[in-house]
Amino acid sequence: MPTRRPSLLPALTALLAAFLALAASGCASSSPNLWQGLVIKSGPHGFVPASYPAGGYHLAALLRSGGGGELVVYLEGDGRAIVNGRPSRDPTPNTPQALELALQDPAPSVLYLTRIGQYVPAYATYENSLLWSDRRLAPEVVEAASDAIDRAKSEAGAYFLHLVGYSGGGGLAVLLAEKRGDVLSLVTVAGLLDTEWWVQTRGYRPLTGSLNPADRLDSILNVPQLHFYGTLDRVIPPEMSKVFASKGPFSSLRRLGVESDHYNAWTRAWGELLERYVLPLRRTAVKPPPPPLTDAGARSSEA
Repeated sequence: MPTRRPSLLPALTALLAAFLALAASGCASSSPNLWQGLVIKSGPHGFVPASYPAGGYHLAALLRSGGGGELVVYLEGDGRAIVNGRPSRDPTPNTPQALELALQDPAPSVLYLTRIGQYVPAYATYENSLLWSDRRLAPEVVEAASDAIDRAKSEAGAYFLHLVGYSGGGGLAVLLAEKRGDVLSLVTVAGLLDTEWWVQTRGYRPLTGSLNPADRLDSILNVPQLHFYGTLDRVIPPEMSKVFASKGPFSSLRRLGVESDHYNAWTRAWGELLERYVLPLRRTAVKPPPPPLTDAGARSSEA
């Protein structure tokens, strides 16, 4: 499906107004130019900025609402979670890898969702740093992301989701698919899929308070899924997705290696990966009937 692209001048005018409102609400980056740069870059692709109150926090997001009944959600990685072996004061990524992927997606409705503390200086404090370090996949982190997705789903008029998670966002995508009943497909890119195996094999300290995606698979065994791994990746070793795949009798799971380290080749390769693997996966996903009408005449957000 072709991407809907509004004319440039009206889009940029609307984006500027939305960004000013976002900044006023406290959702500008600790380096405001970073968030403003994302807003301007994504505008010609039909995205507008949003700030979703979720779980006591606000999550910065970019949303393209083009209809179609399905929302594709791109979940950002952990960003600058750890610096010099210590939790950072601001986890905002230098390069938002998940956004670079989202901008190439032709789906009518796409959400780019950041993590707690990213681009939001009110929460990027040392007191909250456990939520992007040891507790990066804690239940409250999953709940906050799920709340934000519910809001975006309603705004987009969507019934169902396709999840795409990069790095730590890949682990979050697994946990969201396990939690929700509206996920049609699951894709991870260099995903953090088994935190226990990761810390043990890499010699890291345990992620105390985090959920381990690889321990919570029963409800996603039949969800069609693709797990891309970098053959040169030293941050998330290629073996991780293999270990994850061995944890359950998946009905439709595929691992695909790409000649990349953790960062450098994913943006360049993503267009081809979308066409060859991701879009066909979405087309073949079994879609349940849409949810029934509520008493108010609007469709329920529950699937």
